[in-house]
Amino acid sequence: MTQTATQNANVFANGAKLLGEVFIPGASLLMEGKFLNGIAHTAAGVGARLALGPVGLALVCADSFSKATTDKFLWDHVSDTYNTCMEKRKATAAEKAAKLEAAAQETAHETVATAA
Repeated sequence: MTQTATQNANVFANGAKLLGEVFIPGASLLMEGKFLNGIAHTAAGVGARLALGPVGLALVCADSFSKATTDKFLWDHVSDTYNTCMEKRKATAAEKAAKLEAAAQETAHETVATAA
């Protein structure tokens, strides 16, 4: 029962942080007590709004919310996803190379067996 109550509290806290981001960029960090980072996100949000419009502001707000809830910046999530994809690609390429090598060796053995 306490786990459900804790999860509900986290959901409400995250909802409040997200709602705060609508009004002030960096609000979720400020709610977490990370004042320096929150103020930096507030300033960056205002600058991004002036330079890039609503898209820039949304990115700064998403970064602030991400840092407050997961302790990772948005860029860290993107780079982790990219690294995971690259590792999967390398593993798949290694698997294909191993299969091709095995098939080539099998073909070589068959050729030697038919020649003898």
